[in-house]
Amino acid sequence: MKLSELCIKETSTLKETLSVIEKTGHGLVFICKENKFQGLVGDSDIRRSLLSGKNLETPISKIMNITPVILQEPWTKQQILNIINKPEIKSLFLKKNIFVIPVLNKKQELVDFVVTSVNGYLYKFSDETKKQVPIKRILVVGGSGYLGSVLCKLLIQKGYLVKVLDNLTYGNDGLRFLIGHPSFEFIQGDMRDIHTVVKAVEDVDAVIHLAAIVGDKACDLNPKETIETNYFATKLLAEICKYSQINRFIFASSCSVYGSSSSAHKREDSATNPVSLYAEMKLRSEEAVLNMKDGCFSPTVFRMATLFGVSDRMRFDLVVNLLSIKAIKEHEITIFGGDQWRPFLHVRDAAEAYIKCLEAPLDKVSGQIFNIGSSSYDYKLKQIGQLVKTIVGKTKVTTNTTATDKRDYNVCFEKAETILGIEPNLSVERGIFEILQESEKGSFSDHKDKKYSNSDYLEGMD
Repeated sequence: MKLSELCIKETSTLKETLSVIEKTGHGLVFICKENKFQGLVGDSDIRRSLLSGKNLETPISKIMNITPVILQEPWTKQQILNIINKPEIKSLFLKKNIFVIPVLNKKQELVDFVVTSVNGYLYKFSDETKKQVPIKRILVVGGSGYLGSVLCKLLIQKGYLVKVLDNLTYGNDGLRFLIGHPSFEFIQGDMRDIHTVVKAVEDVDAVIHLAAIVGDKACDLNPKETIETNYFATKLLAEICKYSQINRFIFASSCSVYGSSSSAHKREDSATNPVSLYAEMKLRSEEAVLNMKDGCFSPTVFRMATLFGVSDRMRFDLVVNLLSIKAIKEHEITIFGGDQWRPFLHVRDAAEAYIKCLEAPLDKVSGQIFNIGSSSYDYKLKQIGQLVKTIVGKTKVTTNTTATDKRDYNVCFEKAETILGIEPNLSVERGIFEILQESEKGSFSDHKDKKYSNSDYLEGMD
C-alpha cells in the first residue's frame, strides 16, 4: 500500500472517507491539499459526528482534526516517548490502545506516520518489515455468555480491545477473569434499550452480536419476551450500527433454522424449515439484518452448529455437555430418539471462527451466510451417547424412541472452510474428556444447579 492511498481531499464526504478507511484498514486517513498536510480523521471521529447530527454527505473538513500531534523529520524515539507521556495523550490510550503520529518534512508534506503504544514506538508506515494493522476495538453483545466469554478472552489474547454489552441474566461467571484487564471494558445493560445500545457502539470498529434467549425450552417460557429480545432488539442493534457506519457486523444465528429435513448436507442456500420459536426468530433476524446491507454496512450471518466444551459460563443444557456430566455424575444417560442428525462444534473453535471473519477481506463476507462447524463432527444423537460411554466408562445408555426434539439436519460447512479457512480441530471426544477432567478437579460440584441451564434459570426467575 502507498501512503497516498491514505490521503483524501478536504471536500471528501464522511461516506467517501469511511469507504477509504475500510479499504485501507488503518482506522484513519490524512487530509492533504496540494501535497500539504491539513489534518487527519479516524473512523471513530466520523461515527461520533454522525450521532451528533452530521450526515454522510458532510465534508470531512467540518470534523477533521487540524491540530494533531505531529513529528518533523528527522525524529527520534525519545521524542515519541515525550509525546505519549503527556497526560492528554495518555488518556487516549484508554480508548484506542494505539496512537498515530503523522511525520512531515520541511515543506509540511506528509512523508510517513508512526504508530505507538502506551509503551512507546511500534512501527512506522514505511517500515515494510514491521507494518501491521492497528489494534481494533470490538463490541461483543452478549459477551458474558457461554460462547461470548470464550471469544472475549481469545480476542484480548490476539491483541484486540474488547467492549462487552450484557445484562448479566446468568451472572458474571463468564467475565470474572476479564474485569480489570486494560484491554477490556464492560457495560451492564439491556440491548433492548436504545440509549444503552447507542452508548455501547461508541468508538468500536466491529460488532459481534451473540446475545439472545438461547434454546427452544428457554424461548418457550415467555414467547413475547423471546420475540422482543431475539428479533426486535437485533433489528434495533443492526439499525444503530448501520447509522453509525460500523461496517463489520456478525450475527450469531443457528443451524436450527434448517429444522427437520430429510435432505442431507444442508448448504447456506438450502431451504429452511424452523420448527421452534427460537429458530424462527433467528431466521427472521437473519433476513432483517441482511436486508440492511449497503456500501457502509456489511453484515455477516453465522449459522452455528450445536456447541459443546468447557466455558467460564458453563452450560449443561447442550446435548454433549449434558450427556457427559450425567454419565460422570449419575452413570446413566437417556437418548431421546437417537437417529436425529446434529452438527457439533467446540466452543473454542466457534470463537476462532468469529475472529477469522473479522480478519477476512470485507468483500468476502459482506452480506454472506456461513454454516459454521465441521462435517467431521456431524453425528446422530445415539452416536454421541456411545462416545460418552466410551470415554467416561461405567455408563448405562437407555434409548427412548419418543423424540421430543424434532430437529434433524445434516449440514455442509464447505463454504466457510473455502472462504474463511475455518477448519475446526477440537473433536467431540476432546470436549467430553475436558468435561471429565474439570469434573475430577471439582469444578462442577452441583451439576444440577440452575445456573448451568438457560431454561431452568429463567424459569426460576419467574
